[in-house]
Amino acid sequence: MSSPQVLLFGPDPSRDGVRAVLEQAGFSVGQVASLSASAGQAGSLPQSIVVMDAEDTRACVALRGADASVPILIIGPRSDRITALEAGADAFLARPFEPAELVAQVQALLRVKERHDQLATKAAEAGRVTKRLQAAYQQIDQELALARRLQESFLPQQLPQLPGVRFAVKYKPCGQVGGDFYDVFRLDERHVGFYVADAMGHGVPASLLTIFVKRGVRAKEINGQSYRLVPPDEVLQKINRDLIDQAVADLPFITMVYGLLNVQSGELRYARAGHPHPLYIPAEGPPRLWQTTGSLLGVFDTQFKVQTEQLRPGDKLVLYTDGMDAAAFGEHPVGTASLLAAAERFRTAPIGELVDRLAGDLFTQTQQGDDLTVLGVEFSG
Repeated sequence: MSSPQVLLFGPDPSRDGVRAVLEQAGFSVGQVASLSASAGQAGSLPQSIVVMDAEDTRACVALRGADASVPILIIGPRSDRITALEAGADAFLARPFEPAELVAQVQALLRVKERHDQLATKAAEAGRVTKRLQAAYQQIDQELALARRLQESFLPQQLPQLPGVRFAVKYKPCGQVGGDFYDVFRLDERHVGFYVADAMGHGVPASLLTIFVKRGVRAKEINGQSYRLVPPDEVLQKINRDLIDQAVADLPFITMVYGLLNVQSGELRYARAGHPHPLYIPAEGPPRLWQTTGSLLGVFDTQFKVQTEQLRPGDKLVLYTDGMDAAAFGEHPVGTASLLAAAERFRTAPIGELVDRLAGDLFTQTQQGDDLTVLGVEFSG
């Protein structure tokens, strides 16, 4: 037996022949006399409306509080129309009324109820989809957190501090995982290798690629009791070939600067692969960029050029990623001009403070939109 479509409420729900009119029109009609019964029944009828007398406005208020979705039609004297609507009725039918008008009012309210139920069904489905999406996002967040911990485990926990040279770094990923990476490592009692690299982008693919490249850096070849320090150009060439050999579609490009420093003499040999030019801050003279050529890694097989420079006591060198392109300092243009101006301003600061200033003060006016790594070297001789 199907649920009634129309629920008549009140001590005399069949007053004015309402029930007979509705049943003759083909509606299923139920009736209750008490407030508690009507509230329970109305709340269980997803396709019903309630018809009551204007004398029962208190019951109308109670029913409306119990289920706001059930349409209520109140029948009564025209003078009670405003009171009935204020009590929560959706429609009012004044006595005396034509049977056809009652049927039309009920049909209209049932259409409204049907539309409401359709929207409620869609809203419920949207809620279920939202919960599934929230669960998926939570899983993604957990996986990103794991990826970040894994990536951070491949970064040096502390930088080597050797007689005659000091290092400092500031690493600021834009998201949970970044595409920047760096390393500083002692090769023997006189030499230290270091690099800064950037896998274009700052999502999971870029972060995974950083791990691949880090494991591909071969700075030292050991042959029995002897060893060879691999020149910077060969280090980049090997990484480049490894990336090309992977033959992975849509592989992010990588930029990199690799340096090999003699901590006793101050001789620095470095090679660049599409990376921002190193910033040289001499003990005397204005800061400047060391310009040298070099293609991106992972694009095509190529040769890289080795550049040799001489660091003198008090000289500093800063390697950074392209997140520095958004740097702004004072009234200077955004990018390189601001970087050089800030380097001039903070040139006398110890390397740790200088790096912090460059990574912090240059972004007080602009928002950091990309990963940023700043690695500084200070040579004291």
